[in-house]
Amino acid sequence: MGSWVGRGKGRTKSQPSVPGEGGKGAGGGRAGGQPDIATGSLLGTRSSASTGQMTSGADKHVADPEGNYIFALEIDGIEVAQFLECNGLKSSTTVFELEEGGMNHRVHKLPGQSRWENLVLRYGVTNDISLMKWRGEILDDSFGKGSRRNGSIVVKNNQMETVRRYNFVDAWPVSWEGPNFAAAGAELAIESVELAHHGIFVS
Repeated sequence: MGSWVGRGKGRTKSQPSVPGEGGKGAGGGRAGGQPDIATGSLLGTRSSASTGQMTSGADKHVADPEGNYIFALEIDGIEVAQFLECNGLKSSTTVFELEEGGMNHRVHKLPGQSRWENLVLRYGVTNDISLMKWRGEILDDSFGKGSRRNGSIVVKNNQMETVRRYNFVDAWPVSWEGPNFAAAGAELAIESVELAHHGIFVS
């Protein structure tokens, strides 16, 4: 074999280049017109037109995931409480299995009705009783169109900036539970409220 002339010392001068294309590249071993990897969004972007090489995507900013410990509840655009826990951000769809004669290798799985889980929120007792008043509308048989409200579970970062909003629609309080008191205890007084709703969309 001939002498090693490539920039990476791995391509010989005698190795053929693509027929009909230009001569050696800047390293002396790769033909200037030799095809490179096609550009694509999953592989990054071209570093330059002259080299034709692909970047690894390392120059793009990748957001760090946020913690699950800073979030708040908004009702009709007003923040009403800082919560300790939030559960129920979940949807599921019933699956119907249809067996077709003569097809033994699989069954057809078709989507049925979808449902959203109720939101369960636990929060520390404060002088704000807006959630209890909302629950009172149900207990007083005054539930109407105005009793359904829109709201959001707002996720925040350490700088208290909004990162994501889980927006729910047509919610109403299914249940409310007060705190357990203990004179010898040192824990926070915790209330909880459960909200039924008609769906969640993320923004």
